[in-house]
Amino acid sequence: MIRSVNPATGQQLAEFEPESDQSVDERLTAAVAAQAAWRRTPIGERTELLRRIATTLRDKSADLALLISQEMGKPLTEARAEIEKCAITCEYYATNAIGFVADQPVRSNASQSRIVHDPLGVVLAVMPWNYPFWQFFRFAAPALAAGNGIVLKHANSVPQCALAIAAVLYAAGTPEGLAQVVLVETKKVAELIADERIAAVTFTGSTEVGTIIAAQAGAALKKQVLELGGSDPFVVLADADLQAAAETAVRARFINVGQSCVNAKRFIIEESVADEFVDAFCAATDRLVIGDPLADETTIGPLARADLRDTLHDQARRSVEAGAKLLRGGENVDREGYFYQPTVLDHVVPGMAAFDEETFGPLAAIVRATDADEAIRLANQTEFGLGAALWTTDAAKAEEYSRKLEAGAVFVNGMVASDPRLPFGGIKRSGYGRELGPHGMREFMNTKTVWVGPATTPESECLVIDPDEVEVFDRGNGVVTTPYVGSWNSTHNGVTTGTTTFQVGTQIPLHSHNVEESVLILRGRAVAVIGGERVELKAGDATWVPAGVPHHFVNAGDDEMTIYWVYGGRAVTRTLTETGVTVAHLSDGDRTGHSSRS
Repeated sequence: MIRSVNPATGQQLAEFEPESDQSVDERLTAAVAAQAAWRRTPIGERTELLRRIATTLRDKSADLALLISQEMGKPLTEARAEIEKCAITCEYYATNAIGFVADQPVRSNASQSRIVHDPLGVVLAVMPWNYPFWQFFRFAAPALAAGNGIVLKHANSVPQCALAIAAVLYAAGTPEGLAQVVLVETKKVAELIADERIAAVTFTGSTEVGTIIAAQAGAALKKQVLELGGSDPFVVLADADLQAAAETAVRARFINVGQSCVNAKRFIIEESVADEFVDAFCAATDRLVIGDPLADETTIGPLARADLRDTLHDQARRSVEAGAKLLRGGENVDREGYFYQPTVLDHVVPGMAAFDEETFGPLAAIVRATDADEAIRLANQTEFGLGAALWTTDAAKAEEYSRKLEAGAVFVNGMVASDPRLPFGGIKRSGYGRELGPHGMREFMNTKTVWVGPATTPESECLVIDPDEVEVFDRGNGVVTTPYVGSWNSTHNGVTTGTTTFQVGTQIPLHSHNVEESVLILRGRAVAVIGGERVELKAGDATWVPAGVPHHFVNAGDDEMTIYWVYGGRAVTRTLTETGVTVAHLSDGDRTGHSSRS
């Protein structure tokens, strides 16, 4: 049986009979059929589904957050934040997916060559219990936008969350069969991976299980993304803002009751400021509130299972026996449920369990380093490489040491956290592949090269446009673009720099390009909207637009405005956000009154 247990009380909430092989087979068949139609659905319709999912998540937020807290024990305030983050991520991909998967023309010896991104098929998602909604939706949002189908095999300790996810997708109007949830025993995962209807696998969980998943998927030659364990360092140099670092460190260690792969776990402090940091850290730890996860004032709820608490206590005990100094906690909380005291160990060194192993719960290990170089060495002295935090007020040190830290993400003067705008993933035994950002969306897509002949000759290419041959593109509506440098012939559209002039009160529609670009305001005043953020610019100001990010410019002044733009490549395309239509930059289609220039 698959059982749901409230970790705050130890009482069973529900139980479910695992699905039969026939039921699973029918779900896989339905997913394949639905995905075949979904991949042909215009991306604008696919992203509209994500907006509906975001709305549904918010509409059901109170009930979903309550279910999370009851089934896996995190404080209700954090559960509400988890649902909101899922909604934000759906909206992020609804806005940006069109640009992320737009065809990318590439200059080659072909008459035309481009990179296109096609969906892989049905992806198996084997998801953990610690963020039961977030872990799924950070994968599902880009996967659905890309045109893939989904089969979710959730952790068996959160079956009600799994079914609630299915209900959200259904309520939002997800095509029937496209996103399936299977309630099966863990031993069935190998069969799912081997099934020819599964095209790829994503897994978030322990390194031990991840190696098994990797071997099974590798045997079937199927793409995998693995986000595994971590023992994240939180490095504090002597020049850091110690009070801010300590306050953030406590939140980084104890959020989600310390049950996250990306929690800070080893706090590596320069010896000269270690005592001051430890005092501030312990003071902030003392302000944590242990209690009922449904109470708004609670910051520390129970661990998700009894065995997790037992493992953590054993790690604390072995570390103290090896010489670590126990400053706080170190015992179970005397109440029903799987509660454990927030625990702080000082003078932790390599060879101790709290240093060498991933501690999955409310246990902080303080490690003292003689200087900054030793701090970085200790930070890297781990088999894991997920995230790392570095605290310093010296910009040069931040640049130097962020490069030296061996991790998938380094946060300077902040807490490591996933962000839909940025790729997230690890190195070493923390896994491989990336989630989130454009990189995460393309993980489960086929990056395909399309080459169209006949081949061209070098003589057919031209880099600098003769001033006498400059062609002015009148967009209509008071917007005119003049290109200066590019690959300029009938088959290669590779304009890289030029100017655009805006009459008073004019603007261009929201759009994105397949390459990055820099923009300098030559005269006048502009308002730029880049990725949803508004920026006011005057003559002499410059800004940068990443590839794939929707943006536009508006003449905000009383006189004519001119911008000078430079692309980070040639063979540039423009994708109108409203319609999803992609055309070559400065093509005949630009004479329709729509401006392609930003």
